[in-house]
Amino acid sequence: MTIFKSMLAVLALSFSLGSHAIIITDIIPVNKQLGLQGYNFNFDLAKHGYSHVTDTINYIELTYDFSNWVDSIDDFENFDTLETIQLNSYLFDGRSNFHDINPGLIQQRLSWNKDISYCQKENYDTGECELNLDLKGNAREFLSIYNGNIWLNDVRFSADITRASVSEPSAMILLLMGLAMIIFGGQVQPFNKTDLS
Repeated sequence: MTIFKSMLAVLALSFSLGSHAIIITDIIPVNKQLGLQGYNFNFDLAKHGYSHVTDTINYIELTYDFSNWVDSIDDFENFDTLETIQLNSYLFDGRSNFHDINPGLIQQRLSWNKDISYCQKENYDTGECELNLDLKGNAREFLSIYNGNIWLNDVRFSADITRASVSEPSAMILLLMGLAMIIFGGQVQPFNKTDLS
């Protein structure tokens, strides 16, 4: 019986939930010079494999790629060409202003604790949750251009995720059946034929 308990413990350990870390990124290509207006970017991690059942977000990161630039001169004194943008977010800093930005990346990063009841944005008319990063894997970010010659390559929304591995039930059933046959198979007495004549 001790062997049976040991084998069951080994089997239970082999089927315990494992986990591994992955990064899921949703990229929205823009590749153009931006006009003086507001832009919104809708991200969907679910279309890249995110699942609230198995995934836990550890941190999120938003990256605006301004590396290709129309005007790369530092011109803080000249308001006519001063690059001025504003980032608005339901997740990050709320509202952030940047003046005289240089070619490169602007990144925002935030640690995250899973809470599927936390709705980032509700529909004002219906009251339904439109944005819930943990439950739906979606987010919306906003960029406003107030001045300057600004070229945006792309916007990236990334999530560092711990994914729990769930064993497949059919494989577990087959292993349990095989284990039972090994353990109890040796205890069955062979059937002896008797001569009935």
